[in-house]
Amino acid sequence: MMSQPVLFEAYPQLAETIPWVKLGNLPTPVERLTRLGDKLGHPSLWVKRDDLSSTRMGGNKVRVMEFLLAEMKASGKTVAISPGALGSNQIMASAIYGRELGLKIVGVFFKQCPTDYMCRHMLIDKAMGVEFNHVSSPYLVPLAIIYHYLKNIDWRKMRAPFYIPTFGSSSTCALGYFNAMFELKKQIDAGELPEPDYMFVTAGTGGTMAGIQLGAAVLNMKTKTVGVRITDYIACNERIVASIMNRALKHLNRAGAGIKPMRFRSSDIMMIHNFFGGEYARVTEEGKAARSLLAETEGITLDTTYTAKTMAAMLNYLKDSELKTKNILFWHTYNTRDLTPFLDPKLSAQDLPEAVQAYFK
Repeated sequence: MMSQPVLFEAYPQLAETIPWVKLGNLPTPVERLTRLGDKLGHPSLWVKRDDLSSTRMGGNKVRVMEFLLAEMKASGKTVAISPGALGSNQIMASAIYGRELGLKIVGVFFKQCPTDYMCRHMLIDKAMGVEFNHVSSPYLVPLAIIYHYLKNIDWRKMRAPFYIPTFGSSSTCALGYFNAMFELKKQIDAGELPEPDYMFVTAGTGGTMAGIQLGAAVLNMKTKTVGVRITDYIACNERIVASIMNRALKHLNRAGAGIKPMRFRSSDIMMIHNFFGGEYARVTEEGKAARSLLAETEGITLDTTYTAKTMAAMLNYLKDSELKTKNILFWHTYNTRDLTPFLDPKLSAQDLPEAVQAYFK
């Protein structure tokens, strides 16, 4: 297990300038999708198992929180404002890992399509001490954030709350997957897998994809990163991903990395847009089919909001016969750990705020 980010091995000076806290069990394994490959007639399909990034709660948020919550802790702030959909993995991860660090999460929730996990996630939020604030429309979220930000200022100490951006898309958050690419490169160099020609990753608001693509560029890898959008276009698009990459690179160099200057543009970003389903968290037939196929062939679980749609897009992409000779990596970014230990058996949906209970009637 890694005691520090691989990134700090490559740039030792960053250990002094970029806060980090160990939350995950890294590196995550890479596995060959042999049975899926046999079924599709593709000899080199691989998966990076970030669903197992921690023994508590896995998924991509673990890598993000290692940098984000460390930054919050280093700032001396103890309260964070975090917006997200009702079933938000970001708020849940912030709550689970934030509680371990003595941090309080103030959630600003907006509606999403009902899913089988939504109530469970909110009950975990409740058990972890999240403060619930519900807005009737996503368009009211900015006003709600400002209100709760001002409300949670500690005027005696003149200390403002920390802000966790929606889906964790900031230059700090991108560091988690920038570091993950250094981890993957070590696995490639060790012969655990060939260097991918294409990597497929879910794109919610672009932070994970930005970190991966920036890492590949800095490491001078041939790999092409393909993002699969699962949110509204306004929240995730090529321009946003390029912007996060540019800001993350500036962040690293301000911290002393000394990476050669690069400038990323929208045209550098490969993103698939037509597997979203029209609304965040809406289940799609293509996603359901992809989820079933991976479960039947490899015994790996996907979720219908994020990773099943990404797998569906990848399967569609692989119909191109020219890709049969390429090395393809699917980056599994959704938690598959059992979250039951975080539930309070004394809590039920009736213990959630009244405005939220309406979604379960």
